[in-house]
Amino acid sequence: MVSHIHERIFNQDPLPDIKEIRKFIKLRKAVKAFDSLLVFLDENYNFEQEIYFGGQESGVMVRYRKNGKTLVSVVPEKNAFSVVLIYGKKEVITFNAQRESFSPHFISIFDETPQLHDGKWMLITLTDETLLPELEKMIMIKKSVKKEKRLTLI
Repeated sequence: MVSHIHERIFNQDPLPDIKEIRKFIKLRKAVKAFDSLLVFLDENYNFEQEIYFGGQESGVMVRYRKNGKTLVSVVPEKNAFSVVLIYGKKEVITFNAQRESFSPHFISIFDETPQLHDGKWMLITLTDETLLPELEKMIMIKKSVKKEKRLTLI
């Protein structure tokens, strides 16, 4: 097993719920980042959250889907979690136009991910909230946040 790959959840029957996923991640700062990411996704996108078994390599993941399209997949890992973010041609162009606004860490993830016929399948691993703002910016390149914010009436 490659050292940068963390232990993942492979039991698919029954699938774990969010509470069990949080318990599996275990490391408090990783759980806090995981929770913050889910809040960001729930508050900013009208995508359905689903817990899904992604196969023998990926294991259990939390996917955000709408109309058959996946925004992101979040893969819980022991003391961390990884986000699978797929960029098509349009997103690759947008990222390259904004690349100076990203840290060397995110630029290297982008540059080292091969461009396949169906896009760049980036795997971004987090162990705490340090990289969360940049990850959110990467997600917003794929899909801008929903416009309809709830208005509070005075």
